[in-house]
Amino acid sequence: MKFKSLLAFAALILCLASCKSYMTVPYFQDLSDANNLPSLTVQNSVLRLSPADKINIVVSSALTPEIASSFNLPLQSQRIGAASSLTNSSQSTMPYLIDSQGNIDFPVIGKIRVAGMTREEVETTIKKILVDNKLLNDAVVTCEVLNQYINVLGDVKNPGRIQIEKDNLTILEAIAKCGDLNITAERNNIMVLRQEGNQQKVYRIDISNAQNVYSSPVYYLYPNDVVYVNPNVTKQRTSMPIGNSWQTPTLYLSLASFALSMAVMVSNLLK
Repeated sequence: MKFKSLLAFAALILCLASCKSYMTVPYFQDLSDANNLPSLTVQNSVLRLSPADKINIVVSSALTPEIASSFNLPLQSQRIGAASSLTNSSQSTMPYLIDSQGNIDFPVIGKIRVAGMTREEVETTIKKILVDNKLLNDAVVTCEVLNQYINVLGDVKNPGRIQIEKDNLTILEAIAKCGDLNITAERNNIMVLRQEGNQQKVYRIDISNAQNVYSSPVYYLYPNDVVYVNPNVTKQRTSMPIGNSWQTPTLYLSLASFALSMAVMVSNLLK
């Protein structure tokens, strides 16, 4: 009877340990009560252009499309010293490379400073120039950024470089684009490296806590951010010669069973 009680106690300890491990896996654990959700607010982040950014600008017109086409850079199948991968099959115009002074050389108009602007501000600025100079009264201008990226490394399903295709790319979206975290990833200690001026800053974010996620300065990611997901201790130990064998529940059950058997045998011998 005493032997069975000890085995039951050992099983209870293992069960509690497994429950503790499970609690490190779910996201947003503070939102478990659906009837009492806290108010989560975030501040929008709009990306601004910088020198060396590559942008695609298309000018169109419903009334005079032939005039509008003169303000677009024609797509060339070959350029000296350029790889064919720089343009994709769906792109109809050549991209602009913002120079070190923050300018682009726009057809007919000439130099236009765009560094520091958002995509919408570039569209508004070019449209105003065309209309004010009576070059194209019904101009429609669209601007797309082509070479802004972030990098996601570490314990995710598909680590790699992710293109920022829109404003307000969140860290959750970046993780989703990588196929989610692996089960062995640390949810409460995700690191984001960000270049701010001449300094490289390090931020930590805990996605098991929604309030921490939505209030974090790295909830919205910026170009060239590096997201690193640390593997948990169990996965780190797999690189060691003995790995995680000492953490295997069956090992402890075997040891406990052996110890109890020895205790029962000694007890019988001493009777």
